[in-house]
Amino acid sequence: MKKILLIEDNKEISDSIKQYLELEDFSVTQIFRWDDWLDEALAWSYDLILLDVMLPWVDGFRIAEKLSRKIETPILMITAKDSIDDKLEWFDKWIVDYIVKPFDLRELEARIWVILSKNWTKNIFEFKNILIDIEHRTFTKDNNEVKITQKEFLILEYLLNNKWNPIARTDIIEHLWWGDSLFEWDGKLDVYISNLRKKFDKELIETIKWFGYKIK
Repeated sequence: MKKILLIEDNKEISDSIKQYLELEDFSVTQIFRWDDWLDEALAWSYDLILLDVMLPWVDGFRIAEKLSRKIETPILMITAKDSIDDKLEWFDKWIVDYIVKPFDLRELEARIWVILSKNWTKNIFEFKNILIDIEHRTFTKDNNEVKITQKEFLILEYLLNNKWNPIARTDIIEHLWWGDSLFEWDGKLDVYISNLRKKFDKELIETIKWFGYKIK
């Protein structure tokens, strides 16, 4: 379950967002008091922060700046401003996306999922005692380096870049060995998946019966 920190002083709006997202299997923590936001954001590990720009106690952009200097959690800004100049000043600097009030909660959810899916390719992926940094190609288990082959890396990268989505065996094969015989490489894929499970953890890669694979 993905955890979201919601910083919004309007209780009606905040409650509406929380209710909708929790129906979609998110965990949402609300912040209303001005002196709670920093401690809450630093004390717990959140997957995303929803932050209103028009707060009565401090400018939301200033909060975004302070948070971004301390944590890497992506921030989606909720704003009533529709001047693009206001947004461009902060976009990609302290926030990763914005949504303008009034908005459809379905759009908000869609934007959240886009942010979360992109986030997997930028940060270190953690699973139990395993750390996988795809960008820098570093892999550790129990703080010990794990060496993987080029093909194993490409499979792992492809699965992580498509996290939350089961990937068909044929898609993986075509991604790695395009132009070659699918039948020829079908058995090879089983070997590579088995090796990755042995090197990292047998539960890291889930088999989707009659279809393909998915990262846990």
